[in-house]
Amino acid sequence: MPEPAAYSPRKPPRSRFLSVRGLNTHVREWGPPGAPPLVLLHGSRDGSATFQFMVDEFSGDFHFIAPDMRGYGHTQWSPGGYWFQDFLADLDIFLDMVLPGVAIALIGHSLGGMVAGVYAGVRPARVAKLVALDAFGLPDSDPTQTPDRLARWIDTWRAAPQPSRPYNSLAEMAERLRKANGLLSGDKALFLAAQMSRRRADGAYEWSFDPLHRAPFAIAHRKAEWEACMRRITAPALWLASGRRSQIDAEPGGLAARAALLGNVALEKIEGTSHNLHHDKPAEVARIVEAFVA
Repeated sequence: MPEPAAYSPRKPPRSRFLSVRGLNTHVREWGPPGAPPLVLLHGSRDGSATFQFMVDEFSGDFHFIAPDMRGYGHTQWSPGGYWFQDFLADLDIFLDMVLPGVAIALIGHSLGGMVAGVYAGVRPARVAKLVALDAFGLPDSDPTQTPDRLARWIDTWRAAPQPSRPYNSLAEMAERLRKANGLLSGDKALFLAAQMSRRRADGAYEWSFDPLHRAPFAIAHRKAEWEACMRRITAPALWLASGRRSQIDAEPGGLAARAALLGNVALEKIEGTSHNLHHDKPAEVARIVEAFVA
């Protein structure tokens, strides 16, 4: 039986590179430059191509701008490793380069949504609207685990980073993606495998993200600090949750209690989706997000 064809984008992207804080940064863009801008931030071990399915479903004209964050996609790896705060500084500089002096609509998924949310609290005047896709903070870290966390972080620098495992074909990589998300269709899995991988000298494929992204952040997540940032957000916000149950749902008040930290927020849930809700039901996600940003 022949392998299924990869997903064919209805809105092909444009690519360019910018130097952001010393790293050669890849940027994908869709739509006419003069249209209302939407800045998209992807999740962990992911890349800007992850938004292709959602972008294809927007009915109106928008200028989508999606960087591959440091160490992801086609963006240069950081030899000094990765700190969450680096993503905030990268975003601040990046926005001044592509949209200077403009309050923007910022959309982020997972890690990108965490970056977008914290940034909206740190630079409230810079964000006109905020969309978080399954990105509502993390459970509070246990301070007693800090010594072990720091020991693991130090250990990553005492041993060479383990490279990504090799794959014989894109189809094999696509199958790995489908094992992680059973809702992902074969054509979309092949598309993502092709966009988020690179060919090695020996002909095998590997994921394009820096293996150091598998290491823990040196600084643990502090819920109180995250909450302080959320309270500083002035932009209208849309929190779009997937259908999965997370650790946050087990907290007192669940996700609604966290959303209440924001002064102007709409909270919606898309049932029947995984953490990658913009892969599973891109048309529904696009419809809700477009109505909000428009």
